[in-house]
Amino acid sequence: MTTTKLRFVQTDGCEDPIIAKKRLRAYMKGRRGENENRDVKERLLAEHVLQALRDKGIGTGAEKRIFVYLSYSSEAPTDKLIERLLEDGWTVYAPRVEGKTMAAVEYGEDFALSDLGIREPLGERYDGRMDVAIVPMLAVDEQGGRLGYGGGYYDRYLSAHTETWRLGYGFDFQIVRQVPTEEHDVRLDGVITDKRIVWTNARAK
Repeated sequence: MTTTKLRFVQTDGCEDPIIAKKRLRAYMKGRRGENENRDVKERLLAEHVLQALRDKGIGTGAEKRIFVYLSYSSEAPTDKLIERLLEDGWTVYAPRVEGKTMAAVEYGEDFALSDLGIREPLGERYDGRMDVAIVPMLAVDEQGGRLGYGGGYYDRYLSAHTETWRLGYGFDFQIVRQVPTEEHDVRLDGVITDKRIVWTNARAK
């Protein structure tokens, strides 16, 4: 299985993970901005998410709830995925930042823009059970280690929803040999890319 090899990603634990994360973030932001054929990749990403949910029998009950980020800038786009999920009978929730926490709010037609220009849904927050979370990432490894933007919002949300399947969502080049991690980092159950589905832990396998 091919993974991106980055010379500055330490695999022996010698480099300070905070410094390693900073360097990897800078690299991946640039690499993601150069990405091409996004329309084709968006369609493949959506298909792979639906396939992964079917393969694991996730969301087979009467109520199917899924938490999906609203894509911004060069992130893997989620608009087509959300359309497909709604057609498939899922109730879709999207994130809204409230202070240092992130709330799930049902997806609808009304949005506000955050200070960073990210769409956030209007409405009441939902704190109940969530079947699946589709999580953005800058980089990920095949052990479920995820590199986000450094705010810790998804780590805190997922730590509070241990029943939720955690699926990273991004382009295939974002899978690297090893992501530098810290104790508070929450690992993913699987990774969905435009080329493959990778299950990363014993729960998923």
